[in-house]
Amino acid sequence: MAKTPDRIEIDDEGSVSAEGETRRRLRDLAGPYRMFADAPGLIVLRREIRGDHEAPVHDEDELDAALGLEIDSGHIDAGVRVILAGEIINRMTLFQMIEIIAERGLHGDLTVLAAGGSTLAMRLSQGALVDARSDHGDDRLGQVLVRAGYLSETQLTELLWEVSPQRRLGEVCLERGLLGREALFECLRQQTEGIFFRALMVDHGSFVFTTPDARAPSSALSLHIPVRPLLMHGIQRLDEMELYRDVIPNDDVILEPRPGKDPTALDPEAQRVLAMLDGSTSLGSISSANDLGEYEITRIAYNLVKARYARVGRRSGVDDAVLDKLVDAFAQILDDIFFAIGRFGDRDAALSMLGAWVQGCGYDSVFGESIITDGTIDKAHVRTWVAASHEGNPLASFHQVAHELVSFAMFCAGSALPREHELALSRDVNQRLSAISSP
Repeated sequence: MAKTPDRIEIDDEGSVSAEGETRRRLRDLAGPYRMFADAPGLIVLRREIRGDHEAPVHDEDELDAALGLEIDSGHIDAGVRVILAGEIINRMTLFQMIEIIAERGLHGDLTVLAAGGSTLAMRLSQGALVDARSDHGDDRLGQVLVRAGYLSETQLTELLWEVSPQRRLGEVCLERGLLGREALFECLRQQTEGIFFRALMVDHGSFVFTTPDARAPSSALSLHIPVRPLLMHGIQRLDEMELYRDVIPNDDVILEPRPGKDPTALDPEAQRVLAMLDGSTSLGSISSANDLGEYEITRIAYNLVKARYARVGRRSGVDDAVLDKLVDAFAQILDDIFFAIGRFGDRDAALSMLGAWVQGCGYDSVFGESIITDGTIDKAHVRTWVAASHEGNPLASFHQVAHELVSFAMFCAGSALPREHELALSRDVNQRLSAISSP
């Protein structure tokens, strides 16, 4: 499991405090900084360097240089410099950023911080992928060697006792004669490409592309994999994943086997996955047990469903406590709105208006019949809807439709409340809505 980053807290006075490992890292970076950019959810600080007091540049060529697009990082003595940084808002974000980096022939390190906590890093140079690192368990060389059939899980466990910073797993395998240098090179290439493709699959998080960090540990192998063919392969995977996700929203899904189908027509990998479908084990667990990546398990599951070897059952992994808290927050706001309507106007008429809107949108399938009859959310019904949902993030989907529900309830209140009471209620509701963050 990926390590959760330590928190940095900025208080109302602008003072910064840190904890854990982050505090030590900040001490190592002590010195004057300037705020390079502040976007919603992202702050970029740049170490102050010579010339910061000079007037800003405006010429296009000078602007490229200021952004680091044409500089030789070897002449910068103030550590790494940020070239590009931003938030990942969909699966095309990184594709487009890497395309720009490759097209410009830039040399630097791209670090990807996925919303789930994983960190992936790639060194790109002159349109080529040189190196890649990841803290995701599936991206470790040992798992690549197991998937390629060079090692068993038992052998890997034994070999890891011999691994040290001075003696890496690849070297141990070579010494033991478990594979040759050409095979090891190919596995390292697969590992690097796998990290690249995993990064392209990240649809939420943030990224930063910097000049190379001379302090970073050097890789045991320097590759030179052209980025453009990888991007073409990657966009194909993105298109395929978009198709797969209509049926298999994520690895929390649980598939149920269909009886009466002959599995011998399937390839060995699909047969192993099918044999593990028991109506209670999630795809994520099956993926880990078979050393399959996100793309591979999703593709296999999709094909099993389409060929009618399996059907989508329910999903696992949804935190009922988080869901209940979310439902209670929206239900309380809704109750307060209708209480206010009842004090000044016709509550039944407002309920009738809300019920008609809910049925017209089909949202009664989310909230239950009680939303139509008395304006309340059926928590048990919401749980059932979430468990059966094909949405990639059902909690976020519920948050969205519940937000719409409350907004329409406020619209109903507009015709029933005196203007000053409507404004006061609207301010209160908006404050409470903004405090309910989307999961």
